This record gives sequence, structure tokens and C-alpha cells, in this order.
Amino acid sequence: MEKYNAFSYDGQYADPTDSVFKYGNSDILKNFYSKDVVIFIIGAFLLGRAHILGGLAPFGIALFGFLVSQNRKNVYLSVSVLGGIASTGMDFNMGKYMFGMIIAYSVFYYMKKINYKPHVIGIISSVSILISGSIYIYLNGLYLYDLLMLLFEALVVFVFTYILYYSVPVFLKRSNRSVLSNEEVVCMGIFVSIVISGLSDLFIGSYQIKNMFGILIVILFAYNGGASIGASTGITIGIITSMSSIDAPYIVGIYGFCGLLSGIFKDLGKWASIVGMLLGNIILTFYVNGTTEVFIQHEEMIIAFIMFLFMPKSVLDYTKNFVGSNTTEDGLYSEKIKNIGVKKLKEYSSAFLDLASTYKNIADKERKIDNEEVSRMVDEVAGKVCSDCGMCRSCWQNNFYSMYNGVVESISLLETEGALKNSKVPKILKKRCIKVDLLTQSIRDRFEIWKLNYHWEKKILENRRLVGEQFEGISEIFNNLAEDMNNNVNFLTHVEDALYVAFDKAQIQVDKINVLEKENKFEIEIQKRTCYGRGQCEEKIIGLVSDVVGKDLVCKKRMCSVGDDKCVFVLEEAHKYRIATGVARVAKDNRWICGDNYSFLDLEEGKHMIALSDGMGSGEKANKESKVTINILEQLMGAGFEKDLAIKTINSILVLKSSDEIFSTMDLSMVDLYTGKVEFVKIGAASSYIKRKNGDVEPIKSTSLPIGILNNVDIETFGYKLDEGDFVIMMSDGISDADKEEWVLDFLKNNKSRNPQDIADKLLDEAIVKYDNEVKDDMTVLVSKMWSPNQCA
Repeated sequence: MEKYNAFSYDGQYADPTDSVFKYGNSDILKNFYSKDVVIFIIGAFLLGRAHILGGLAPFGIALFGFLVSQNRKNVYLSVSVLGGIASTGMDFNMGKYMFGMIIAYSVFYYMKKINYKPHVIGIISSVSILISGSIYIYLNGLYLYDLLMLLFEALVVFVFTYILYYSVPVFLKRSNRSVLSNEEVVCMGIFVSIVISGLSDLFIGSYQIKNMFGILIVILFAYNGGASIGASTGITIGIITSMSSIDAPYIVGIYGFCGLLSGIFKDLGKWASIVGMLLGNIILTFYVNGTTEVFIQHEEMIIAFIMFLFMPKSVLDYTKNFVGSNTTEDGLYSEKIKNIGVKKLKEYSSAFLDLASTYKNIADKERKIDNEEVSRMVDEVAGKVCSDCGMCRSCWQNNFYSMYNGVVESISLLETEGALKNSKVPKILKKRCIKVDLLTQSIRDRFEIWKLNYHWEKKILENRRLVGEQFEGISEIFNNLAEDMNNNVNFLTHVEDALYVAFDKAQIQVDKINVLEKENKFEIEIQKRTCYGRGQCEEKIIGLVSDVVGKDLVCKKRMCSVGDDKCVFVLEEAHKYRIATGVARVAKDNRWICGDNYSFLDLEEGKHMIALSDGMGSGEKANKESKVTINILEQLMGAGFEKDLAIKTINSILVLKSSDEIFSTMDLSMVDLYTGKVEFVKIGAASSYIKRKNGDVEPIKSTSLPIGILNNVDIETFGYKLDEGDFVIMMSDGISDADKEEWVLDFLKNNKSRNPQDIADKLLDEAIVKYDNEVKDDMTVLVSKMWSPNQCA
């Protein structure tokens, strides 16, 4: 797989360099006037002219060593470097640099098969100048000062090699590059500054060409990059171009301050940037030196300003691609969008919480049987049976309290015992009522009507309570989502910048990159031009992005267009662990339909769900019960519900289906594929087991009721840590009930297989044997093995 890195090239730029300078002997003259060759001949000449501390010229030999390491035929550049050195009047050093280049060339020539890294190139070039310089010092008299200067010069050669390593490839690929890393921007600035310093002592009339181009570079970068870029560029230009001057501190300050003011005024246009730079020069010159001496001639600045004003827009736009921020504005916009989203989610959460409170308050007003209800029942019974009776006056007027208490006692017997037998009818009713059988039957009928009404009223209240709980759950979802967005999600703009650079180097055009970090895990969304179904994201991009972020990534979601639309794909951090699950099951009496259902699937944030549900009984009805449970669980967990809320929701749905009662067990395992932590949630389910790699077996038991029976489900949760090679074994009660309680534990301890499907098959076969080879219940086994892609399973 092709390797990419946004921060180190590891020799990748050998090819582009060779593509420019790789000519045969006869091709050198033929291509001598090509644009790239002319540029580097001029650059080598100016770097040869650039000197520091009065007599050191390390930059030319560093460039020579770097380019020769890329292609040995670039040796002709030595003429340009030596010509630059000679043009400064340092003829006395010509021998030292010429011999140093011969040594460097010889090393690179005889070690041509090595893929040179920057430190290797720097060491070879530095040692070459050390050897030639030592010989030169020995022949001309040994002085400690000369030796120290030679060591310093060799160090500069080594450092400048690194600068060339980052900046030269940009010039070679300048027509294809539009986004640079911070290292490339800095190194380009230093490279250009040293090239400009090679213009020292070159004048147009009385004006220095070095100052003109230095000012032009500063205002160009300040106009496109802003105050910070302008100031840093000005300081860089000032330091390098004034290194041999006694006024260097003042010149550095003036260049930096001019770049700062020019960048501040950039939004007002070219003229504003020019005025800012001019003001910077005037203010600092007057502050430092009064009016006696000007460090940068105004005429030199005016010439640079004229070149800037007449500079083509294409050049300005091209420069802006390099120095402009790719993600600052996008980052601010993303932050605003995030804040708006968090606020809206909080509002939704509050609204649903209010609804939940309203429904719960209504549900809490549950009406119980009271004196008023009893009086109404007595009146209705008396009105129906006694109103036309001749004894009504005697019973209800002369013995009201006795009759009233008799009817109330009958109602109480119905409520407590569920029936009103003739032998239990109160004595007062038997003694006084001549229609006692009709009266007691009427009491029974009226109580049944009340009981039916009470049942449905209670059901409505239960449903309202359940709806309130669901609203509360939805409120919790919105609130958790808002908290996640606000606290746990970070947009990593520096990684986005690095990716833009890496894609640009690889010649892959991308439109948008979003890098999110949540709980120290990456999620990267990339939008690019259509690849016409070639699957470019898997071939090149995943490896490139993985190298930049320093983590193994996998494609989480992909939408490759074959038309004119965009290719959009999402990468996520590769899981440390994976789960392989083996399944074995059989229906009762070998029927076609099994009452058990199961599921295992990957969820968001590196979670893996393993679920098993056993419907009550067997056959089609049990299958329906467990299938409903599993289907709803898959939908809710796939939508991002927390497991507890998902189970409560399933229980509510099953309870609400009162016309066709549905009961089923729930056995759920949630595995974190990053950490190996597992949570077991068991509701009425049979025991599960963890079999460790060393053979130890741990049972996980539960005593809760199945879901769909009670309004408030009892959720039992158990937490464990899994390692590579461990097994999770889940089963329906048809397996565990085949023999005494410990038989499954003993079987797993004695079974030595490392294949999850083999274990599941053998466990099911053993259960059937214990049933005397009869399938007396639905039986299902799920065996899941934790394994690591980086280890042998």
C-alpha cells in the first residue's frame, strides 16, 4: 500500500525532483533553456552569492548536495554555485567549496541506490564541507576562530538541507500544489529570503534590488495571509537579508512591523496594504532614528509597490492558496452551527420533559373505590330491585342503615373474595329482603360493571404513564445528544489542515474534510469529486488518511457516485477487537418454526450487540413474541438509543398490546470493540457464560421476569472485561433445562475447541442427547469469540 505522511516525506520527493532534472548527457544542453532548469540555475547562483558573517557561503553547497542526491546529473549546478560565490569577490574560498562539492558528489555517485532521507543528505554535505574546509585551514594556517567558523558553517549546511527538503518539492510541483503544511510555508519563506539575500550588492542606480524584492514578498504574503503571516514573513526576510548588517535588529523590527500593518489593512484592498506598510516604515524609522537616517529607502518601497499593483490576479490567487487558512472560517461556522444545534436539542428535551410530566401527573390521579362510589352502587341496586317492591318502605325507610350496611358488606365480599355465595350473603339481607336472590344478583352485576370500568380506566392510566415515560426517554435522548455535541465532540482543524496538505501532495482533489474526535476516537468525513465507481477511497485514501492521523482506519460508510455528484465516505478508527459468532438452534419436535430469535450487529461508537429472545411456549406464537422483541431492539439500538431506554420502550410496547399478550425473555450483551468491556442485560433469560482463553468458565445468572408482563421492567446488568480469545455463550432455557443446573458449565470446561461454531453445534447436540434424542423445547445457542485482527485468532 502506498504510504503518505503530511509531516515527513521519507524520500517521496525524489521522483518529482528527478522528473525535472533527470536528463542524459545529450539532453542537458537540449533542456538547458527549460523553465525549471533556468529557475534552479538562477537560484543556485543567488544562493552561492548569499553569505553570512562576512565570508561564509553554505547555502549553495547545501542546494548542490540536495539536488545531486536526487539526480547525479545535476552536477552542472556546481558551476552556477561557484559562479555565485565568485561574483561576491570571495575568490579565496573557491577551492574550499569546489573541493567540498567534489567530495559530496563522489559520495552520492557511489551510493546511488540509497533512498536518501534529509538527515543523511545533510550529514554528507556537512561532512564534505568539514573535510574540504579542514584541508583549507591546514594549508593556510590553523586558527581556532577559523575552526569554529567551519563548524558553524557545516551546521548551517545541515539545517538548510532540511529547509530545501521541504521547499524544493513545492517549487517542482508548483503547478499542482494549492495547499501547504506549516513546515512547507516556513521553509519556503526562509528559502525565498535567502535567495533574496543573494541579491545583496546588486543595485539599480542607488537602490538595492534585495530590498525591493524583500518588500514585495512581505506585502504579497501580508495581503494574502493577514497580519500574522505578514509579520512572520517580515521578520524572516529581515533576519536573513540583514544578517551581515550592524543595523540588523532595527531592520528586522521594521520589516516585521510593516508586514503586521500591511496585513491588518488587507481587507481594505491593495492600496490600504501599501499604506499600512509605508506607515510602518515611517513610524519605526522615526521612532528609532529620528529623521537622520532611513533604513529602507522610500524609493525602493515605491518600486516594490508598483510591482505589487501590477501583479496579475492569478499570481495573487495562487499565493493565497498557500498562505490562506483552509479551515478557520469553516471552524467558526461549524462552532456556530454546533451551538445552534445544542440549543435546539435542549429546547426539544425540555419540551418533551414537560409533556412527560403532564402525562405522569394525569396518571398519578388514579381513582380508587371510595364511599361516594359505594353509595352510587347501593342506590343503583336499590333503585333497580327495591323501587317496585312492597317492602321498600319498611326496608329502606325504617331500616335504612341495616340494609345499607348489608349491601356494602356484599360489595366488600365481592372485592375481597371475588364472589358472593348464597351462604355468605349478610344475615340482614336474608332476614328482611323478600327478593334476596334478585338483590344479590343485582349486586353481582353492578360490581362486575364497576370492575370492568375500573379495569379500562386503569388501563388508560397505565398507558398514559407509559406514554409519559416514553416522552421522558425521548427528552433524555435529546439531552444526551446535546451534551455529546457540546462536550465530547471536537472538530480537529489541525488534522483537517494536515489532510488537505496530504491530499494535495497525492494529487487527489477533495472538496470538504470534517474531522471529529469523540471520546478520543476519530471520525473523518471526506467529500471529493466522483471517482466514477472506481473505489478510490479503499485503494488510496484510507491508507493516506491513516498515515496522517497515525491510526488504522476503516471505511464506515461510503457513497461512491458514478455520475456527476460527489463521492462521500466516512472513515472511523479501526476496532481493536472483533467478534465472530457461531449459531446453532432447533425448533421443538423438529418443527419448521422456532420460538427463539436472535441478532448480532455492529452499532455506533464501536459497540457490538448480541441479543437472544425466547418467546413464551413454542411454535408460531412464541416466534412472533421473540421476533417482535428482537426487531424493535434492532431498530432502537441502531437509532442510537441507550440499552436501558430501549428495553423499557420494548416493555412498554409489549404491555400496550393488551389485546394479545406478548411475553418474551431478553438476553443482551453489549461489547465495546475498542476496550473489550462487555455488559450483560438479562430479563427472564437463562444463564450465560464467559469462557476465558485459559479454560476458566464464569456463569452469569438472572432472576428477573420476562418483558411484557410488568409495567416496570427489572433490568439486571452485569459488567465484565473480555480479552482476545475469550468466548461469550448465550442460550435459551431449552438448552440449560436439558439436565441439572451445572451441566452446561461442565461441558464448557471440558470442551477444548477454539471455533465458536463448533462449540455451538456440540453444545446443542449434547442438549439433545440429554433429552434422550428428543427435541422437547426450542433450543438456541449463540457462541461469540473475541479476537484481534493483529493477533492470530
